[in-house]
Amino acid sequence: MTKGNKKIEVEIKETTNNKEGFVELSLSAGERLIGLIQQEEGKSVTVITNAGVESKARTIDDGINQLLMDYNLHQL
Repeated sequence: MTKGNKKIEVEIKETTNNKEGFVELSLSAGERLIGLIQQEEGKSVTVITNAGVESKARTIDDGINQLLMDYNLHQL
């Protein structure tokens, strides 16, 4: 038997830590936090999972994809 696909709504929100030259986004599925994406102006993107594991990404879109893949692999 195979698992059926589940539809999960993912929200991307700016956090209150945003300031000039620094962006922080949070990804959540329902009430569950998936992770954070942080970028300082002129630097690479830092991806932080809800387990606290940090990694780097080239763009914010790549960081979102990393978090979603990690969530699908470990949480579902």
